[in-house]
Amino acid sequence: MLAIERCAFTTPWSQQKFLDAFENPAITTRVILHNNHIVGYLLALESIDFVDILNIAIHPNLQRQNLGKSLLDELLQRLDKNKVHAILLEVRVSNVSAIHFYQQYGFEWIDTREKYYSNLEDAKILHLLI
Repeated sequence: MLAIERCAFTTPWSQQKFLDAFENPAITTRVILHNNHIVGYLLALESIDFVDILNIAIHPNLQRQNLGKSLLDELLQRLDKNKVHAILLEVRVSNVSAIHFYQQYGFEWIDTREKYYSNLEDAKILHLLI
């Protein structure tokens, strides 16, 4: 996962951030395997009535093959829709392809976090009501 993270993002999560996430029982981790290798993953924090997608990535060589869609579809199917009312996430304002991907699911822009990322890039906050 760390190798994919480093290929997919200009400011990747650290190994420690992944380890901390794996130790948190409120975080759901989903992976996609290809030839017994992880080629994509999704990390989501489950709260009382919403889910916060923390990280989703597909190896750059396998992007645009609906693998990210598979991860998000699985998350949506697994949610207890009686309990969870929304999914939230942050995405870089420059990540137009990710924004478009989420908009296809019906995610809507609700706010901006200024200088959210380590390079001071803003983040769009998107949500999907369930």
